[in-house]
Amino acid sequence: MVVDAAQAAPHRPLDVQALGCDFLAFSSHKLCGPSGSGALWGRRELLEAMSPCNLGGEMIRSVALDRTSWNELPYKFEAGTPAIAEAVGFGVAIDYVSEVGLEAIAQHEHELTAYALGLLAELPWVETYGPPPERRAGIVSFNVEGVHPHDVAQVLEWEGVAVRAGHHCTQPLMTRLGVAATTRASFYLYSIPDDVDRLVDGLRKVRKSFS
Repeated sequence: MVVDAAQAAPHRPLDVQALGCDFLAFSSHKLCGPSGSGALWGRRELLEAMSPCNLGGEMIRSVALDRTSWNELPYKFEAGTPAIAEAVGFGVAIDYVSEVGLEAIAQHEHELTAYALGLLAELPWVETYGPPPERRAGIVSFNVEGVHPHDVAQVLEWEGVAVRAGHHCTQPLMTRLGVAATTRASFYLYSIPDDVDRLVDGLRKVRKSFS
């Protein structure tokens, strides 16, 4: 069982023992860190039984003409020169997020999400999707009546509001909802209420532009 925790790691504590998974991975760039780096945790007995995926410096213990032995964990899977700068930046990002506190981040996200859902509920031509604020992270997916999400995103971009539009790699969910795509606004520790206000003002301009 491999857990992709890229979306969860920036928002809530992760306990691999409690999850009971075999592997867990998450990326740096979702956690305020640089791109091109991440972390993979795996059960020791499984990692020791696996063969290396890449070959190169540091991942071997000894080499002979008739046999090769692998280095100990984790070096067995870290062939060649690692992404040193990215790893250092990743560590600094983890320290920063840890210092702020995941509970504080979750509370901040919850307040912004509740604020956004409250304002969007006042726009009868906007349909939101998903659970109530207390059961979601800082994400709000929605559609504007009669306007394709890509057009919504384009107008919002002109207003300096960054959102994502499309099927979000969840096409079965889009089918279940009966829509081709949605627009998604995401909030994190660097978001403020003014960002939500600008989003709602931008949606009013979307409505006006396509009315």
